[in-house]
Amino acid sequence: MAKRQKKKCNRKQCRKNQRSKKSGNRQQRYQKQRENYCSQQDYENIQITDDFMFGTVFSYKEDCKEFLQRILQIRILEIRIVTPQQSIRNRKDGKGIRLDVYVRDDQGNSYDIEMQLLDTKELDLRSRYYHSEMDTYQIRKGKKYKNLKESIVIFVCGFDPFDENRSIYTFETICRENTDIRLKDKRKTYFVYIGGNRDGVAADTIKLLDYFKTGEPTDEFTFNLQNRVEQIRCDDEWRENHMTLEMKMDEMFDKGVEIGEQRGMQRGMAETKQKLINNLMENMNITEEEAKERLGICPFI
Repeated sequence: MAKRQKKKCNRKQCRKNQRSKKSGNRQQRYQKQRENYCSQQDYENIQITDDFMFGTVFSYKEDCKEFLQRILQIRILEIRIVTPQQSIRNRKDGKGIRLDVYVRDDQGNSYDIEMQLLDTKELDLRSRYYHSEMDTYQIRKGKKYKNLKESIVIFVCGFDPFDENRSIYTFETICRENTDIRLKDKRKTYFVYIGGNRDGVAADTIKLLDYFKTGEPTDEFTFNLQNRVEQIRCDDEWRENHMTLEMKMDEMFDKGVEIGEQRGMQRGMAETKQKLINNLMENMNITEEEAKERLGICPFI
């Protein structure tokens, strides 16, 4: 009996050692991955169109306020940055969203500003979801709908989302039968294409869009933005956070590829099984259940 107890303890210690070894291996892999990122990242060439850089620069109130005034051609008295890279999850089982820059002005109106260089083909649907989540974030349980303020989503795009070569596309809810009638739902969505035609665009807006497109400042505001970018590039904490975010995104991508490959293999195996079943049914004139039984497949699969 004593020998058995000793053997059991050894197995327990062995499992503990294995877990410790795996943990050490993970830490080594993580450290190696960090070193690879450090050697690969050229922080000196990160521009304002990098979404993490964009969110950091426009977390400064005055810069963000001027951005909104130039894009929307409105005057804003005061804004409050809720937080850059704001995560909103209104329900425990709901899909959370991460906003690049989430802002409220002195009137309580909400603004979400997103930098989008790649065309993911779902920005229109994403804007719908962003608006709904922002509204839920604005108005809490028991509050009246009339308390809802303006909800504005702005996508700054490195591509033309509607292939009309416009610098700014503005969307709000209108009546199709009479376009003079607008639904007063206080929602607007702007798609800003940094490479679009500048006809009819305000001069200060053009300077900002040109800066986004070329990285070359042409007025006091864009020079200030570029100075901010250069200062942030040299910040060790910002570099660490940028690297961590990039690593997490890569890990999520790799995990998605792995899951996709596994699902593909499972689907392929299922299709192969079904073909074998169909062949037996046809050649031997038997039922599907009988074919599965001959192949050793559970009849309920």
